[in-house]
Amino acid sequence: MDENCQVSIICITYNQIAYLPKAVESMLSQKTDFEYEIIIHDDDSTDGTRKYIEELILEYPDKIRAVLEDENQYSKGTDFFAYMIRNVAKGKYIATCEGDDYWIDDNKLQLQYEALEKHPECDMCACWGCTVTEDGKEVSQIRPIEHDGVLPVEDVILGGGQYLVTASLFLRKKIYDNMLLFEKVIPLDYAQQIKGALRGGIYYIDRKMAVYRRYSKGSWTNEVLKDNIRLSKQWDKEKQILETLDVDTDYKYHSAIVERLKAYVPFETQLEDNKKEVISLLREVDGSCYLWGLGRRGKSLEHFIDMVGLDIDGVCDAINQNIGEKTEYGNCIFSTDYVLENADNIIASTQFAYDDLMKLNLEHKTILNFQQYMPYG
Repeated sequence: MDENCQVSIICITYNQIAYLPKAVESMLSQKTDFEYEIIIHDDDSTDGTRKYIEELILEYPDKIRAVLEDENQYSKGTDFFAYMIRNVAKGKYIATCEGDDYWIDDNKLQLQYEALEKHPECDMCACWGCTVTEDGKEVSQIRPIEHDGVLPVEDVILGGGQYLVTASLFLRKKIYDNMLLFEKVIPLDYAQQIKGALRGGIYYIDRKMAVYRRYSKGSWTNEVLKDNIRLSKQWDKEKQILETLDVDTDYKYHSAIVERLKAYVPFETQLEDNKKEVISLLREVDGSCYLWGLGRRGKSLEHFIDMVGLDIDGVCDAINQNIGEKTEYGNCIFSTDYVLENADNIIASTQFAYDDLMKLNLEHKTILNFQQYMPYG
């Protein structure tokens, strides 16, 4: 491997043979005027991912290296990402791309490299990203601002882990020379984003270059968000990250941290606080009514509707999976096209869903925005 390597791409993967080739292709296609390496960490996959990586190393011996685990490190809570940055990566800069994500701009590394070279006050660079379904259909944008600029620490804290696409992150290796206590609570990209913002904010490039594959098999989202017990434990750790960060930074960002901690108030609790208004609103609905969104907010809203004894005609989600099946609350899952054609009323479970629906200029349909009743999270 060239000792003049400027950028190390770290790719974390586990049982993602269906997606990893696309991720690697997007890394190999980068056009740069500097040397870069690709380091793939396989966390003891059992689906053929490891064999594919071994073949890659033979094909690209001067470009690709690998760390192949014989035991799953994630289950042990090991921060193998930090280990690879400090002990394996040769680059001055680190780029990240998990095995089920990918890049859609061949100039991504070059642009981010130039950005941090021009902005020595910043330790991290990020870009506009989008989310896609398992089969590649684009469903949403992750775009914190609509121009190039610096994202302050407070905005990164308030944004939570969904503020930036992980595959968009590009950072200085040296920030991992020393780790604060909040980073050691649990290895999360949310903590990584905060770490990258602490010195001078995150430099943001408003160019769509990175993709997050939502609900792909083997992903953290797919495994944790569908398990309430695991999700509760995850939230406890995230709250601990913020509380420890408060101490680490001598309470410099206390207001932002206090505000962000509200995000961990369960959506059911937030709805309960607005119970009378929500029930009154839903009882006044005239005609067919469908719930749009089956993410965390959507599921909590569906649970609340069931709990208070109200009925809806069905549910849908932009990812359009499991059409025709029923949810745990007995509601049939319809396609978004069906709902757009047949609904008199649509309950938008998130602000993003509401904004997207309003852009469609749906005549003779009422769009109900429930972000106001679940403001945090």
